[in-house]
Amino acid sequence: MTTNEVFARVAAAEELVAAACAAVAEWVPDCKRELSVLAEEHLRVAVRFAAKPRRWLKLRMAINAMLATAVGTRLGVLAWLRTQEQRLVDAYVALEASPLFDDDERRQLRRALVPAAFERFSRVDQLIMTREEEGVYA
Repeated sequence: MTTNEVFARVAAAEELVAAACAAVAEWVPDCKRELSVLAEEHLRVAVRFAAKPRRWLKLRMAINAMLATAVGTRLGVLAWLRTQEQRLVDAYVALEASPLFDDDERRQLRRALVPAAFERFSRVDQLIMTREEEGVYA
């Protein structure tokens, strides 16, 4: 496996989380602006690591259907999105141990990619905490 293939996998995960953010934005209208910005950021990263995301719209529709049948509440869909963001953070952290990367690539992971992924996770976590503090569970 090459570093390009490794980053293509991360691009697919970024694309999935972009679609998840867009789908959740429809479920939680008061967070739509923040989640739309987050979706755009994930999609930009996906495009950076892979040629062109092709599955985005299909993913978004599938996620919408899954959320409708499985999760239910607005707080529930935000918690589900936080789990997707955490998986993405974990994927970036796991890349650091890859023998495929040289020192410069590992440094880029530590200084830019992992912190950026964690920052996006933290923004979703903050949306959840704000909703919990306001007592909004529906």
